[in-house]
Amino acid sequence: MTRLAFTRPMSGAVEDDRGGAALEFALLIPVLAVLYAVGFEVCEAAMVKRKLTDTTVELANLTSQYTKVSKADIATIMNASSQTMAPFPNASLSMVVSEISMDANNHPSVTWSEAYRNGVAFQGNPITTPPTAPASFQTPISSYIVVQSSYAYTPVVAGGLMSPMTLTNTSFMLPRDSGSIPCTDC
Repeated sequence: MTRLAFTRPMSGAVEDDRGGAALEFALLIPVLAVLYAVGFEVCEAAMVKRKLTDTTVELANLTSQYTKVSKADIATIMNASSQTMAPFPNASLSMVVSEISMDANNHPSVTWSEAYRNGVAFQGNPITTPPTAPASFQTPISSYIVVQSSYAYTPVVAGGLMSPMTLTNTSFMLPRDSGSIPCTDC
């Protein structure tokens, strides 16, 4: 065999570019699929966080419009507020609504507190230490409503690979029609 017999088939193979696009596509598709999945998860988590913020603010807003409340009123408000989370399931939603009172020395204390998890009320006070409020809420001899919420978000695409992310939010609101909002049976 001559040297020319070996070089002819090789030179044709080097110059032949058929299938190059298919090879590039095969190399890029896994990268594009991962980018799409990550983008989807980030958008979904951002949407859940926005819904959680809306739910927290709505609960504080509704509670601050009362002049006095009972456990039944708070249950109604909690159930109405949890509708804001739709289409995301409420099974991962936890909410705590509390009234914090400031004494003459500007020390906060929990007046009453009610918690709901998965749409079911807890017994007793779920918080005993008031969260730190913004400076504008720290006025002697006053009260304010604080709502704390959390949501255990499980990623849709990588749910089996990742543990749930806990998203949290806190909202403070002053009573609208009275200095405080007493709870008759909390």
